[in-house]
Amino acid sequence: MKNVKKLLLLSVGFLAMAVTGCNNNNQPTSKAPEKDPNEVSVFLLSGQSNMQGNSSCSATNLKNAFTDLGLEDYDEVAAGMKTVQSSVYCAGYGELDHTKLEKNPKLQSYTNAENQFAGKFIDTVPGFGNFNGTSGSNMGPEFGLAYALKDKATEDHPIFLVKMASNGSGFAQSGTQYNWPVKDENGNFPEINLYSTFAKPFLENNLQLIKDMGLKPVIKGWVWHQGESDCDGGTKTANYAKRLGDMVGQFREDFAEYARDEDGANIAFIDGMVYQGSGTAWTKPADMNAQKQQFADSNDMNFIVDTYGNADPVEENELKPGQPGGDSMHYNTKSSLRLGMAYGQVIIDNNLLD
Repeated sequence: MKNVKKLLLLSVGFLAMAVTGCNNNNQPTSKAPEKDPNEVSVFLLSGQSNMQGNSSCSATNLKNAFTDLGLEDYDEVAAGMKTVQSSVYCAGYGELDHTKLEKNPKLQSYTNAENQFAGKFIDTVPGFGNFNGTSGSNMGPEFGLAYALKDKATEDHPIFLVKMASNGSGFAQSGTQYNWPVKDENGNFPEINLYSTFAKPFLENNLQLIKDMGLKPVIKGWVWHQGESDCDGGTKTANYAKRLGDMVGQFREDFAEYARDEDGANIAFIDGMVYQGSGTAWTKPADMNAQKQQFADSNDMNFIVDTYGNADPVEENELKPGQPGGDSMHYNTKSSLRLGMAYGQVIIDNNLLD
């Protein structure tokens, strides 16, 4: 059952909250099926540049973020979180080449240097964001997500994060085939789009890597951060919830065999609101966030992280672009870290790892 529709980012204190169970002395009427001992949780991470990662993860910026949040284990986790393994393949939509399944090295991030599209799982470390020509210089929310989940798995049975995101991507970008899919007038998705040409086969590649380890991958959720490119205050924004629903529905259908009980309806979709504070670079971001909230409200397995609208006090708790570590359109280092931790808290609060 869904416990949280929105997550208010009031403080980092949620990480210290005790989790308690409920005693029930009544005898169960039936025995639940035993969980496969080789089962592991898998999450797909997708979206545009704030998911790909354009927040500096320099030691100075990230250490300062840890200090500000009262966290004392930076050195340990920055060396690599073995209990959360990540495989990454990302690029700007202008750099993706579907005919070669390669990308321009200028705007890339990957964990498999020999064959980026094949994927490769490694310990989660800072630096899985947009390289901008310098390997490991930026991160997305995957680092904070891994941090929130690192004690929920073991090295033998880690949690797996698969990230395929694309800078500047949207549902209705003009002049490029590299949109997230939008159905045509006949109700069909185009043959080439970011979901079917990149995210879906990349996830399939990585699921096979997990199976090759002798483990059973179960997709628990799709973590999403996108919407800035569709923040036009017009038809892009107005159609967002419908377009998102079409794509997520296709994803749940395509990967049903990897879902809990082989039912795609059990795959969570975890969204994040776009920034709507002062100086935003987008038109009517509040309208976009209303669309995102509408989609979250439409299904008990849809969730949303409220990064701004209901943070109180806003000035202290909103996630912000800018410095240190970001720019006018991308989260600063601490906000990117907190965003990932907030995604993780949704997963924990709603028992999505069970």
